Amino acid sequence: MKFKSLGLTEYEAKAYLALLEKAELTAEEVSKLSEVPLPRVYGILEQLEEKGFVKVIGGRPRRFEAVEPKEAFQNYIEYRRKLLSKEISDINAMFSSLQPRLEELYYKHRLRIKPGILLQPLKDLYEMEEKTRSLISNAVEELLIFTELFSWFPKVEAYLKNALKRGVSVKVLMCTSTLQSRRIAEKLFKMGAKVRIAPEKWYPTRGTIADKSKLLFLIWAAEEEERYWKPVLYRPHYTENRGLICVFLDAFEKRWREGLPLH
Repeated sequence: MKFKSLGLTEYEAKAYLALLEKAELTAEEVSKLSEVPLPRVYGILEQLEEKGFVKVIGGRPRRFEAVEPKEAFQNYIEYRRKLLSKEISDINAMFSSLQPRLEELYYKHRLRIKPGILLQPLKDLYEMEEKTRSLISNAVEELLIFTELFSWFPKVEAYLKNALKRGVSVKVLMCTSTLQSRRIAEKLFKMGAKVRIAPEKWYPTRGTIADKSKLLFLIWAAEEEERYWKPVLYRPHYTENRGLICVFLDAFEKRWREGLPLH
């Protein structure tokens, strides 16, 4: 029977054909005419209704009527389209969860790179601040901080004081274009940190390098004139990859040399 090739079961096909022959049948009448067992017929009719082949006529007992064939098959095509769309969506979701691991295996043996180790994404600025405090607390020799106005200084002030007491060298490259940022720079200087004024008005990165081996950073995406009203930034990241850290170290040292001493 060609109905099977369309995806209908034998019982569904028999029930629909019975309804095509007779209008407005009860479930019992459909069962007798189609030879579909009575315990199964209600479920079969519900499935046919869902697929667009049958419509239910209210009353007691309920009666069922076949949908005109052309309309029924249009309904069925739409039903299958939605079903297929959901299946594709489920497959996409499943692949998204598998993709990082599969790609790691693929590239590991071809490029000898483990992508997951290059960069560790952080959820948001709060997680970045927490990670910054941890970097400062565990620094042994040197901390390099690059920022614009250092508005987040109060959140790390106590940690920087402790680092300086431990003998950690602290260099801060920042702007002093506002009264508040100037006060922060002066406070850092009095604490014992080395402070220089950045050579440019605004540099679209912020971060911390600890002991030349750990880097925490974010990159701004907004233009300078937009950032106060509509700050946009890329997701913060942490890395211990030496190549990436070298790039940031070189940029920091160049800007440090070109920067102006606070005093």
